Amino acid sequence: MQTRADYPIRVLAGVSAPVYSDLLLHDMGDELADGTGGTDGQATSREWRTAPLIGLRFLKNFLHDSRAHSLDESIRLHAGRGSQASPSVAAYLALPDADRQALLDFVAAL
Repeated sequence: MQTRADYPIRVLAGVSAPVYSDLLLHDMGDELADGTGGTDGQATSREWRTAPLIGLRFLKNFLHDSRAHSLDESIRLHAGRGSQASPSVAAYLALPDADRQALLDFVAAL
């Protein structure tokens, strides 16, 4: 993403901001639903906005409720009944071990 050209802090104006997110709502299925019944703006209880991954290296727990204690666990928990992420999780699980570890190392460094 790119910051605004007219951002009030000049050194941060018009620069690349690698947030690693599409910032969109995604249906994460029944297992990750929070049961709020759609009380968070336009999101239903099954929908979550993709959080920016920048700064992830500072976290010890993952997901909206901190139930995942590793990046691998977090990725695996995204596969569930009705989750839009299930195909991505399947692709992750199909990676050779070395490639999967390289991906985890990259994300862990963000």
